[in-house]
Amino acid sequence: MKNKKYIRFAVLVLMVCMMLALAPASVVSGLTAEQIQARIDEIERKAAELELRNQEREHEIAEMEGDIAQARQRVRLMEQSIAEVNERIALLNERIVLKQEAIANKQADIETLEARIEDAEREIVLREHKISLLEAENEENLAKFGQLVRNNYMTGSLGMVDILLDSGDFYDMIVRADVLQKAAERNTDFMNDLLAAMRAQEREIEELEELKLMLNADRELCEREKADLEDDLAALNVSMKELDEEMDEAQARLRILAGEESVLQNTISGMYRQFNATNEELEELDRQTTQLIKELQNLNRPNYSGDGFVWPLDERFQRITCGFGWDAAWSRWHRAIDVGNSGINGANIYAIQSGTVIVAVESNSRSGYGSYVVVDHGGGYTSLYSHMQFGSVRVSVGQEVTVGQVLGLVGSTGLSTGPHLHFEIRVNGEARNPLDYSFSFVG
Repeated sequence: MKNKKYIRFAVLVLMVCMMLALAPASVVSGLTAEQIQARIDEIERKAAELELRNQEREHEIAEMEGDIAQARQRVRLMEQSIAEVNERIALLNERIVLKQEAIANKQADIETLEARIEDAEREIVLREHKISLLEAENEENLAKFGQLVRNNYMTGSLGMVDILLDSGDFYDMIVRADVLQKAAERNTDFMNDLLAAMRAQEREIEELEELKLMLNADRELCEREKADLEDDLAALNVSMKELDEEMDEAQARLRILAGEESVLQNTISGMYRQFNATNEELEELDRQTTQLIKELQNLNRPNYSGDGFVWPLDERFQRITCGFGWDAAWSRWHRAIDVGNSGINGANIYAIQSGTVIVAVESNSRSGYGSYVVVDHGGGYTSLYSHMQFGSVRVSVGQEVTVGQVLGLVGSTGLSTGPHLHFEIRVNGEARNPLDYSFSFVG
């Protein structure tokens, strides 16, 4: 987290202020070493409070960022759920459309069958009417024939034998017999044709009745199938309603989750603004520290301008774990170098040049520099050595030290991830890259 790492840098800057005392915008000249140390103690207390506050904020932000990550995961899962519901709705819509088309097709089949049934019923009526006409005609002919027989009988008309006996000769008898025969045959043929037509009409009526029964059965089947399809459609509509309700609930839940994430984001943004305000305060303290260092450099102290510096550690400890300048790993501006070889814990820390101790803090705190020493070398130069082992500081404020003198032991007090030496050089309060200078080695 970029701001988290920058906070550590800001705390280091604040501890720099602690090493040399806090001054107002216009630094008061003529402070004694005791007054400077009192200011340092005051700044250390204030720095500890600020750091504790920042650590609490850092912890809260970490928790909230975890909550945001979980909220985003819940949002993603809910969005996936909504997408799945949408897919189910689309599939269900397709099934509903297919059911509606099937119902429409069945209805069309039913209407076709009903039209054919109506046609058959009309044809049956026509055929029955025709049969009734034929029956009436047949009955009329039979009545006429019977009437003819009765009339002949009642009037004493000659029968067939009489007609034949009345013939003038044999030829005349034959002719008369043929005429009677043909008349009888014509009447019989007529009756037979009439009966045959009636029987044909009756057969057609029977066939139409059978067709009507079959069509009615088909219509009943179509109506049952249509009812089944309508039941399926009703069930699909119920499922669609349930899916719509599920979608509404999912979207409402998504809005709630998005709102929760927004609230967390706004809260974190507010805490970041507080961090920025603290960082600006720390920058102002650093500017004041620079001015204070310049004032301290004007005090009447000897100017140690020897022949260069010695390396603050034994020669075998030269592994730079963090260089001067921008530290991408921690997203901060690192105003020192860190030396952290294997086995460095407990190694001697040497004064790089003769001078006067202006800060000597013994602290087991897990914040800031921990136990550290600052030496004023005169000529505007100061050096700082931090993260010493607790109880290992061997000098005191105001003590004159010589080049190569042991100041303390390498440790991991203060804001440290492991045993190492945090080493700074400042000129008139401005941080300089220690590697820009040449060093010899003790011994």
